[in-house]
Amino acid sequence: MATAGWPIHCAARCGAGDGRADERPTIRYDTTTGAGIPARPLEALPATGAFHGDPYERYRELRLAGPIHWAPDWFGGAWLLTTFDGVQAALKDGRLSAQRTGGWVMRQALRGSPERRRLTDMQRLFARAMLFVDKPAHPRLRAAMQQAFRPARVEALRGQVGGLVEELIDTIEQRAPGGEPFDFIEQFATPLPSRVIARFLGLRQTDEARFLRWSQSLAAFLGSVSPTAGETLAAHASLVAMGDEIERCIRDGDVEPDGLIADLAAAEAQGRIEGRTELLAQCAMLLFAGHETTRHLLGTAVHWLLREPDRWRTLEAPARLRSAVRELLRWDSPVQYTGRRANCDFELFGAAIRRGDLVLPLIGAANRDPARYDGAERLDLDRPLGLPLSFGTGPHVCIGAGLTLMEAECALGALVRRWPGLCLADADPPWIAAPLYRGLSTLALSRGA
Repeated sequence: MATAGWPIHCAARCGAGDGRADERPTIRYDTTTGAGIPARPLEALPATGAFHGDPYERYRELRLAGPIHWAPDWFGGAWLLTTFDGVQAALKDGRLSAQRTGGWVMRQALRGSPERRRLTDMQRLFARAMLFVDKPAHPRLRAAMQQAFRPARVEALRGQVGGLVEELIDTIEQRAPGGEPFDFIEQFATPLPSRVIARFLGLRQTDEARFLRWSQSLAAFLGSVSPTAGETLAAHASLVAMGDEIERCIRDGDVEPDGLIADLAAAEAQGRIEGRTELLAQCAMLLFAGHETTRHLLGTAVHWLLREPDRWRTLEAPARLRSAVRELLRWDSPVQYTGRRANCDFELFGAAIRRGDLVLPLIGAANRDPARYDGAERLDLDRPLGLPLSFGTGPHVCIGAGLTLMEAECALGALVRRWPGLCLADADPPWIAAPLYRGLSTLALSRGA
């Protein structure tokens, strides 16, 4: 079967994502589409390099060539979905499971090896996190956590978040007087979400530098399509240490009564959270995810706003912040793809998906799909948007979306008010190399006159 103008041919069964590559699906590109896309194998579109810096031209090529592609270099083999409709449908499709951590975590370790035994703790935590489970565990976990993410409870944190923002701005002004350049990523975008998520969880005392090191190790592992043994073991050590620290805080009563950890401890006592491992898995993943994605959002948002100074100044009107933040998320999503594992054989856009195949909805490509958005390749801060696909959709839509949006609105509003003359000190800042995340490693800014 073929989609219009784009035939796809699948070979015999390939062990997608599990390291078995006996035979792989093959795709023949149709050069008669009129799109000017050359016929070439997807090996010419590697998982690194081609998607580093500016992935959007590659996404455009993939969308024009078709809605689905086989990528042999991604996680040992995966299907890439490129269109808004395809990504949205996949994230709601019950045939695609969020349970995908087994082969992913254990891929580097031989069966029965000491390394595999060491990774068991890591796999146990990952596999219990809400992000990686299906029914019936997923709705149960989401219900146990939903109270903390209610809009009224998130909004009640706005004053505290605003206070943290002002503290960081004050500190930067002391360290970089006048127009002296400073690194926005290091001095603002990194510490703010770390402090906000720690407050949200209810951690009374945190070693910020230590949590950031743990987060960086997890990001290196999660952000790679083919993590090395060293990256895997470093992530293992960080995740286990993070869980141990949260366990210590609970044991010593070093948590606030109105934070998420206290809510989950109460849910554990009521049987809605099934054991301490499950509780620690939710906390560790939220601590990591709440920091990593928001850090990249803040950095890229400020970068794109300052590329054209008029954009920055337009946000002096607070009413524009809501639409601006959502459009910035669409324009350059901090998370570029997510993953699902097929739980049965089925056909998708003419491709024969087999049970166990890894399917990667490319959120970054979907957010620039002109079939969904007029002027998709234009940043329009007044574009009317709901939640962009940057937060996912369906049962696993990001539970912390409201917190992230509030945090970004607080940050950008205060930055524009305090520093209306803010400008780029480096017109070409470096981007991180992980294809999962879209963010800047540094962003040199000057407060101007």
